[in-house]
Amino acid sequence: MDNDAILNQLPVDRAVCFANDKGEQSDKIRKQQTKLLAKLGPFVRKFLEPDERILYALPAVAPMSALEQFIKGWHVYYLKACALVFTSKRILYIPTDAGGKPRQSLAQARYGDIASFTAKGMLSGHLELAYKGGRKEKFTIQAMGEWKKINAFLPKLVPGGEPTDRRDRHFLCPRCVKPLTKGVYACPSCRLQFRTMAQAAKLALLVPGAAYFLTGHVWFGVLNVMAELFLVIFILSTLVAAHGKAELMAAPIFLVVLLAVHRFSGWEHARGFVAQYMPAAKV
Repeated sequence: MDNDAILNQLPVDRAVCFANDKGEQSDKIRKQQTKLLAKLGPFVRKFLEPDERILYALPAVAPMSALEQFIKGWHVYYLKACALVFTSKRILYIPTDAGGKPRQSLAQARYGDIASFTAKGMLSGHLELAYKGGRKEKFTIQAMGEWKKINAFLPKLVPGGEPTDRRDRHFLCPRCVKPLTKGVYACPSCRLQFRTMAQAAKLALLVPGAAYFLTGHVWFGVLNVMAELFLVIFILSTLVAAHGKAELMAAPIFLVVLLAVHRFSGWEHARGFVAQYMPAAKV
């Protein structure tokens, strides 16, 4: 099925979706939105309510702490990649892979749960959401000028509507679409099982790369295994060189610490993926 055919099956408000920040229809934006919604549409469609319309979609980077960015380095922008789909009722948050395809995980921020927002930037930008529950979070907007488009339509929607009992962004079950309970890795309605923190911790700390394979990041798992293999080889070679020479033990000790930090970094990655409620089996 081509991109236009997928788009025609979605309830898209084209007057908003294909317009620039001045409200003028743009062929460039139409092509961009068609391409993006063709990737997201088949997954998003089953979550939409009967009278809900799609207003706009954009690629983004999920909120991250300074520690996360330091530990994960440049590839944090791949590991935290997501899409934001703005509808007439809420903002849908969808973790994505490197190609922009959904990872079978979805959260919603109902406009009634959002107290205020700020969208600003220069070349790129960010969207900061303040929730009625008291929490704030900031998404990085990848494309230049997208924050201007957000400011063109979102003020008409936020604040608006009744808040949910969560009063915050929260994840939905990808099978039955019911809200999930924070920290509980099984759907309370349909009992769909998700990857757990215990599984991720055990694999990340004991088996090189296994946590990445658990969460579907195969390429990062392979890189992780290769990196640890080289570290172990260096540790063994420096231990041999330092045998009987106490003054040379600093090198293998440093490498062992580096290996421990690398393993901890893998756990941090896995913990972040598990927190996005990734199904244990394909839905």
